[in-house]
Amino acid sequence: MQGSSARLFYLSHLCTGALIAAIGCAGGDDGGATSGSTSTSGQASAGSSSSSSSESSSSRGEGGSDSATTGDSATSTGAATEQSSGSSADPSTGDEPADPRLEALITYAPRVWLHSEEQYFPSSVEFAFAEMTRSLGGDGRFWIRSKAGLGSPSDTLPFFAGELATAPVYAFYADKGEGVIDLVYFFWYPYNRGKSAVDTIWGNHVGDWEHITVRLLRGDDESLSPAQVYLSAHSFGGAYDWLDVERYDETHPVVYSAWGSHGLWRDPGDHVYMTIGEEILGVCATLVCIDLVDRTDAGIAWDTWQRLVGFDYGEQTGLGGAAWPVWMDDDFTAPGPAPAEVPGGGPIYRWGDPEDCSTLGVDISDLIGVCRLEDGPTGPVSKGVWGAELQ
Repeated sequence: MQGSSARLFYLSHLCTGALIAAIGCAGGDDGGATSGSTSTSGQASAGSSSSSSSESSSSRGEGGSDSATTGDSATSTGAATEQSSGSSADPSTGDEPADPRLEALITYAPRVWLHSEEQYFPSSVEFAFAEMTRSLGGDGRFWIRSKAGLGSPSDTLPFFAGELATAPVYAFYADKGEGVIDLVYFFWYPYNRGKSAVDTIWGNHVGDWEHITVRLLRGDDESLSPAQVYLSAHSFGGAYDWLDVERYDETHPVVYSAWGSHGLWRDPGDHVYMTIGEEILGVCATLVCIDLVDRTDAGIAWDTWQRLVGFDYGEQTGLGGAAWPVWMDDDFTAPGPAPAEVPGGGPIYRWGDPEDCSTLGVDISDLIGVCRLEDGPTGPVSKGVWGAELQ
């Protein structure tokens, strides 16, 4: 969920106060939280969850809250989605990775509960690259965008559905010094679906990067122990103490991904994260006044340690045989080693199509605070997670 900052801040002034870092509030975030270890709009409030209501045009999985999953599959209430282990150790054999950095990344990788009615699943970046092209944007930096054009800002393309069975988590070991190690897990989705208001969908964007961070502290005996977990949602996020987060098999934090927008929450249920519009004396004084709600449930368990690609951020190297990706280069004006139009051949600044704010040919985004189609998000290298703050 990620995108256009000026419009994002406009929307935040219309709300009761909130935000993160990059795409539209109504279903888009840039993945890099601006709030450090503080929370906004209730994301980090202890135990905040409400009953889940569900309205969605299509269903994938039947939902359910059973978190007892075998170590070699992702489950959707009984229906297994097979996942293999990428560059990590194979959990079915019990083999340990030789590299302690990779071992730590696997040990603390999260279980992500995707919504039972989710339609827009994660994938590998290569899965999406096959349907995208790379070119210079109007800002002089390289963007990727879908090869097939969108007829309208709310249209979708087949590859937006993603491919959960082969989706990896992109996991970064980041030594921050002074005994602090951050394990940063990035999830890529080809599409973010926005929220419904005024008879249309607002805040869609092609491309969606989400992340969580597990912070480890090094003890006097050099052992590492988990201390905190940070969850990103829209343009903000929240930090929690390790003991306050649900865990699977003791070491894997459990998080809940919102339908369509993929914002990450600690609890299942409905989460109001922002209010669009302004009321005066109980009367809506703007085009629309509406709560924006993320819906989460324990629908489809994605055990990310089963397919994990690991990296050392400080050394800029891959772990366990992985190669450092060219899309983690931040020289966004450089064509890269491959032909410029090849998405995986050079640095990427924006991971999706440019914004389209038109409604019946008229731009009314200033009246609602968000476009129908927001700019694609920036990628992991552009996020605020690499500094000292927990983001």
